[in-house]
Amino acid sequence: MRKLLLIFTLFAAGIINASAQQKKINGSVKDSQTHDALPFATITVDVPGQPVNKFAADDHGNFTVNAPVGATIQASFAGYEPKKVTVADSTTITILLKSSGNLSEVVVIAYGKEKRKDLTGAITSISAQQISEMPSTNLATALASRAPGLEVHSASTQPGAGATVNVRGLNSITQLDGPLYIVDGVALVGDIRNINPSDIESVEILKDAAAAGIYGSRAAEGVILITTKKPKAGATSINFEMYTGIQVNNPAYTMLGAQAYATLKRSAYQDADPGTFGAPGTDTADRKIFNSYELQSIANGYTNYNWQNAIMHNNAPTENYTLSVSNGTGSNRVYFSGQYQNQDGILVNTGYKKYAGYLADETTIRPFLKLGGSINYTHDITHNALPNEYQQSLTESPLQPIYDSSGQPLIVVDNSTGTPTIFNPATLAFDAIDLYTTNRTNANIYLEFTPIKNLVLRSSIGADVYQAEEDKYYPRTTGPGYSPTNGFGEIYNTRATDVLWENTATYNFTAGDHEVNLLGGFTFEKHEDFATDMQADQFPTDLLSYKAIGSGGQKLQDNSNYQGWAVRSFFGRAVYKYKGRYILNATIRQDGSSRFGPNSKFGVFPTVSGAWRVIDEPWMGYNVKTWLNDFKLRLSYGLVGNQNLPYDAIYTRYDPSTYPFNGSSVTSGYNVAGTNGVLGNNSLQWEVQHQFNAGTDIALLNNRIQLSVDVYNKNISSLLMPFPLAPSSGFQTEFINVAAMNTKGIDISLKITPVQTKNFTWQTSLNWSKYKSKITKLFPGRDSVSLALRVGLPPSGTYVNYVYDGLYQQGDNFALNPNGKPGDIKIKDVNGDGKITPEDEVVVGSSIPKGWGSFWNYFRYKSVSLTVYSTYEYGEQLNNLTFTDLSYYNAGYGSSGNVTTQGGNYWTPTNTNTNIPRPNSFGTSLKTLPGGPGQGSSYSIQNASYFKIQHITLGYDFASALLSKIKVRSLNIYAQVLNPFLFTGYKGVDPDVAGADAANEIYPRYRTFLLGAKLGL
Repeated sequence: MRKLLLIFTLFAAGIINASAQQKKINGSVKDSQTHDALPFATITVDVPGQPVNKFAADDHGNFTVNAPVGATIQASFAGYEPKKVTVADSTTITILLKSSGNLSEVVVIAYGKEKRKDLTGAITSISAQQISEMPSTNLATALASRAPGLEVHSASTQPGAGATVNVRGLNSITQLDGPLYIVDGVALVGDIRNINPSDIESVEILKDAAAAGIYGSRAAEGVILITTKKPKAGATSINFEMYTGIQVNNPAYTMLGAQAYATLKRSAYQDADPGTFGAPGTDTADRKIFNSYELQSIANGYTNYNWQNAIMHNNAPTENYTLSVSNGTGSNRVYFSGQYQNQDGILVNTGYKKYAGYLADETTIRPFLKLGGSINYTHDITHNALPNEYQQSLTESPLQPIYDSSGQPLIVVDNSTGTPTIFNPATLAFDAIDLYTTNRTNANIYLEFTPIKNLVLRSSIGADVYQAEEDKYYPRTTGPGYSPTNGFGEIYNTRATDVLWENTATYNFTAGDHEVNLLGGFTFEKHEDFATDMQADQFPTDLLSYKAIGSGGQKLQDNSNYQGWAVRSFFGRAVYKYKGRYILNATIRQDGSSRFGPNSKFGVFPTVSGAWRVIDEPWMGYNVKTWLNDFKLRLSYGLVGNQNLPYDAIYTRYDPSTYPFNGSSVTSGYNVAGTNGVLGNNSLQWEVQHQFNAGTDIALLNNRIQLSVDVYNKNISSLLMPFPLAPSSGFQTEFINVAAMNTKGIDISLKITPVQTKNFTWQTSLNWSKYKSKITKLFPGRDSVSLALRVGLPPSGTYVNYVYDGLYQQGDNFALNPNGKPGDIKIKDVNGDGKITPEDEVVVGSSIPKGWGSFWNYFRYKSVSLTVYSTYEYGEQLNNLTFTDLSYYNAGYGSSGNVTTQGGNYWTPTNTNTNIPRPNSFGTSLKTLPGGPGQGSSYSIQNASYFKIQHITLGYDFASALLSKIKVRSLNIYAQVLNPFLFTGYKGVDPDVAGADAANEIYPRYRTFLLGAKLGL
């Protein structure tokens, strides 16, 4: 028995010893998608009962290890999910790692694509998912603050409004024209509101010279690349998206009621001339102050009429439907989408409606030959609010009836003169017309040929055709159309086309540790603009409006205008990578433009950039890589240009004119230099920008913290300035390349995943930007043109005015304003000379923010998600003249002029703790400066910092098990509120859309409540 036990023990020990024998394993670590080697990946060998062995693979991702069957080998690499394998019988293993972040994400760059980890320039991508989070009638507003360095402001809150877009601060003094938009290789004309956001695959913001420089003379204000959706391989898929909801008024202003208004108006007239109007509140005084309709309202106990409700809906519907179909089977792939969008306005007879269709097709004719193209057509109609319609409804007397006894809008006419004393804003809202219609076709077609391996030849031609018509008509019931005008009509047509032909050759080759990508190309672009304007009045009837503009008895305008230009360009790019961690990128472009004279048609724009992937260095040890997933440094420097010069700057204009001949007859001729008196200068050159950028990209803790930081400095020279000419020359000014400026700033983007479990995820991202611009040179020997335009200040956005110094109180010294009274605005004597003169004007504010950005939060618990997106801006001021007008009563006799509830807190001898001047029917409390009223001060300058919740979205994704039973690929339903909260000290409609002088507050503020669904089949 003992012998048998000994034999069994020795046999078992032999088996264990055999299984524990070391075997030589040859392994490699590669990317799971591209199968590219991952150099210096960290290898961890874990054998039970033995110390853990850690070492690095070689520069080709290969390794050799001795390990027994059953041992565990783990491979890890920065930016990838670690993976473990168990040693089996095979002596060769390949470990494929899956990217855990966005390092392997492919990013669209100029004339190509690149992995994000290999980027050398400052490029920010905005995904289709981000764009689709917030419904918008304008793609530009959907991009607002999504990318650091990108500043977007809507032109107004009304449906269909355009937007201003700014990339990395100010880049010119006189020739700001916004960024260059490229959609699938086609340069766009004007704005991008016609593009359906649902058709967008991605948007790339090219911010520095290295990224945008290959566009040369058109890249000074940044480039925005828009890539639309294309058919993907696979069976037919159908996607349907829709939302419907209501918009609810969210008042920015609360006006005085009837009784408070009556008290205000009495005080204002008594202040102006107490002897004339008599004791306040008496019938004698009231008959001189109020019209008969208002007196009747007072007699009836202060009947209150709400003028805003007369021209405003309590709520307005909005809806959107998009259907897309993609078929990716076979050699021909097709993608189609159609959109219908309708947004009624809060103001009556305003709104926006859009019809859009998009078709993309790709055909593989041969393995080496591909043909593709796309076409997008949009037809949209905007019913604009009429100028002053909204503000007039705010300031109308609440004692004044809105309609007469027949139900028609009431217009008060002075019977002695036949002149209206009050125009009714309801007639503007219901009777006047401002209709803006556009038709836009954006199309391209390309042929791609691969004659040999790694060489791709591509030729494409694209066109953007834009046609717009604005139709206006003011009938006799409105101020502009009242007698003796007898109706005013206008038809304004614009047509713009941009055709771009591009030819490129791309070649890639790899030799050991060296990888080279070469690009060469030639492009030709031609642009044309054509506009006609017809105006007339004295219409026999209002029934036909602008549709019969030829029936107008008097032609006020019948004119046309044309301009066109062409650019021919050669460009090249070389990208060199060594061991995947040292990357060098160089580009050069030569542009020749018809916009310049014979001596300055051509410009050359080189750029160079580099990146060092520090994380991939072999000396970055395993312990560091356990928490540091990515670390890259970037540097770039280059030149870009600005060719957006007006034709008047280069060529002397000749405008049609008439002049007396022989002292009697009038002869037609031409006016040299036109009405602007500009002498053409055919020696003008490009505005040139020298831009430096330094950046870093860092990822920590398994990519749960991702940080990107860029700092930049732009020296911009040869800026255009109008140089005053001597009157004896016969011209007023001549543009010259003379000025210079500097813009520097910083962009930061931070994305964090604080919580990530099986059932719950919380992701948050924050971006922040700031810049400072200043003029460094104007004219030789002259450092200022005006107080607001001088060396050391930004080229725009600076407010220069007198300094508001509170209100005069009883007992104050009135030496600075001898005719003043207590309750008047006080102006500061800045230079201390004892009087108020223009020398006391100083910089009182700036509309340039000290910083701005966005804050995004995403929460998901199982199938339920919550998204909250916010934007912010701080350190800017706006000249809120609108609020000043709405808070201070200065209406003359017979007119209205209601004020806000804040304006009702005006100065009186017993109410001195206020900043609202005493009311006066003729504005004398603002007559603080020589020359009369209205010369202004910093009184209207307000802090416009804000924090706005752009949208809150609650969504639910149906489970795949349920969807498979009903043959549905995906289904998401959501509830959303847009613009729910605005936190600001600014006292206007919205500091985000007001503009530098609050001139765009022509439309009320509102919230939108939506229900939507996204269905995939």
